[in-house]
Amino acid sequence: MKRHYSGLAWLLAIGLGLLFWTTAAAAADASSGGAAAAEPKPLRSAAQQLVGTWKLIAIDERDAGGIRVVPLDYGPDPIGLLMYDANDRMSVHAMRRGRPRLASDAAHSATSEQDLAAFLGYGAYFGTYTVDEQAGIVTHNVQGALNPNWEGSAQRRRFTLSGDKLTLEPLDFQAAGHNRTRRLTWQRLP
Repeated sequence: MKRHYSGLAWLLAIGLGLLFWTTAAAAADASSGGAAAAEPKPLRSAAQQLVGTWKLIAIDERDAGGIRVVPLDYGPDPIGLLMYDANDRMSVHAMRRGRPRLASDAAHSATSEQDLAAFLGYGAYFGTYTVDEQAGIVTHNVQGALNPNWEGSAQRRRFTLSGDKLTLEPLDFQAAGHNRTRRLTWQRLP
């Protein structure tokens, strides 16, 4: 008895045969360590890992003797955001919670004391950044800042990335003329 298969049946038979053959070949290569084995994903560079938005979750500040102190500018429970983009631009804002409110929304009518409290309780700057992965340093090249003395400066920070946490430490830090260490911990936002 002669069997006749339609064109669709032949295509189905060939397709199933190819699927079986490629699956079996891939499994054999993977088990023998062949080229079809899954290649590990290349690690992203530190600069690529920095890209995103980060929320300030803690500042650990210590005096010259290693004693933990409250940051003079941001207080015990600061808030802030840090952003790095893929085009090497960055921006950071950090502030003291509960800063005294001004008498009105017209900032130009604030008293000198109100101006000082607002200025000292807030830090912000923006610019570009570069990463030296070997040294573990990110440099913020400041283009504009709340503190005009920082404009045009290079703010260098030691950095550590661990999961969704980023730690930044200024290399040289002083508060009210005293040497201190400061470690800012940031958490990546989705």
